[in-house]
Amino acid sequence: MRFTLHRGVSLAVLASARTEAEHHEDLGCSIQGPASRPVRRAHTALKRQLAALGPDRALREARALVRWLEETPRYAALCEGRKRRGGRRVLRREVLFPDARRHLPRVLHLRLEQLGLDFPVGRGGWPAISELFAMLARGASRAELRALSAHPSVAELISDMTGAGWLVRHEGPVEVPAPGALFAGHNTVLMAGREARVLVDPYFRPMSGIDLPGYAPMHPRDLGPVDAVLITHSHGDHFHLGSLLQLPRDTRIFVPAVERESLFSTDCVLRLIQLGFTRVEPLRWGEERQVGDVTLRALPFHGEQPTDERGLYPDLFNEGNTWLVRVPGFSAAFFADSGHDVRGDMRAVCRRVREEGPVDVLFCGVRGFRLKPLFFGFTTLDAFLVDVPVDALTRPQQLMAGPEEALEFGELLGARYVVPCADGGAPWYWREGMGPRYPGYPGEPVSGASTLEENPDADPFPERLEQVRRQRRQGPGALLLRPGEGLRWRGRKAPEIVRQPGFLWPFSRAG
Repeated sequence: MRFTLHRGVSLAVLASARTEAEHHEDLGCSIQGPASRPVRRAHTALKRQLAALGPDRALREARALVRWLEETPRYAALCEGRKRRGGRRVLRREVLFPDARRHLPRVLHLRLEQLGLDFPVGRGGWPAISELFAMLARGASRAELRALSAHPSVAELISDMTGAGWLVRHEGPVEVPAPGALFAGHNTVLMAGREARVLVDPYFRPMSGIDLPGYAPMHPRDLGPVDAVLITHSHGDHFHLGSLLQLPRDTRIFVPAVERESLFSTDCVLRLIQLGFTRVEPLRWGEERQVGDVTLRALPFHGEQPTDERGLYPDLFNEGNTWLVRVPGFSAAFFADSGHDVRGDMRAVCRRVREEGPVDVLFCGVRGFRLKPLFFGFTTLDAFLVDVPVDALTRPQQLMAGPEEALEFGELLGARYVVPCADGGAPWYWREGMGPRYPGYPGEPVSGASTLEENPDADPFPERLEQVRRQRRQGPGALLLRPGEGLRWRGRKAPEIVRQPGFLWPFSRAG
């Protein structure tokens, strides 16, 4: 018998776990992690004021509210004297670019429903912990677990998980179409060639006891071997250390190049090396690598910045890569959370790629995320507010592609299909406030803004891509994949959708 991790257990890598708030500060995500904590705490006063005034009055008084915020003791303590730029007080460089080594990975947090375990890990302990979870993902025998137990901290963790009933029978991976792709959910896609397989943005969430039978979240145990990983950017739903911890330490991991960790961008190389990963490589835009029969290229990432105009700090960006992946007979581009910003537009990127030949499928976000920056504090982008000039506080920004832009990108790439992604898509994301929920979901979200009624400006149903395509009457087709479904590419024929027992979509079609 081989053992694996219970599908309801989640993993998180933390710098500390003294408070409930710290349990939500995944170390891999600068914008929500411990490095941005002083800024997020300073913004608390403004959020209280906004909630009390209501949106209409808050927008009318935006300038005065932000000026008041900047005089509060917590915010003023972050500022560089009385200097101003773009109508805003200037923050100190060490606030914008905090020392990444001040926050080390010290705690592995495991949780199943209401039962949580904080497991302290010393500096030298992470490689052994990583070996354990990678072994569980492929199915660990009793002998293998006994051998790993030679490491004292691993022995204690195995004992704790066994006692809690968190180690269960391993049933083996599902079929992954080749050439093709397996859509695990949100922006997690396994791209498969005949020789190698590349995983994009691994983000694995736990199942719940209230989930409908016959439909479960995919985990590393379901995917089988992974030869390489691509990371688009370092927000917690794209660069998640607890998910990556379940992959072998010698997996090739390609990440965006980040010269210095900031409020908006994690030094992914540093964080992965701290966990014991041995083959991490930052790629700059335009750089290309070969993994077996898979060719991958880092493309520019334009989008999901504080504004689509010039911010206050010329070197402060949410750094990222979009990706072009080609296997013999099939190609796909991955444009998570992208659109346009002051540095460029994904339309221009598409035109340059198209000069080399068409791309078969574009996986693209369709959120749009049209939002007035004054209200960033009510989203996961709280820290973005520090980079917004006063004139842009109340001007709606479209931070990402919506359905219209996604189809335009696909058309410019010469793609046959666009797949909507990067906006939840299943209950294990809805519980965390990611994406619109479908009728029939048995429960309420733990946090966030998800409701049964979609928010078309931030969380549209993926079916909206189909509606826009019908209105356009041209360009690529809208191909809706549900989490757990695979796509087998068949050249000129329509692709085959591959469905697996245990991962069968149970919800009725939305509006």
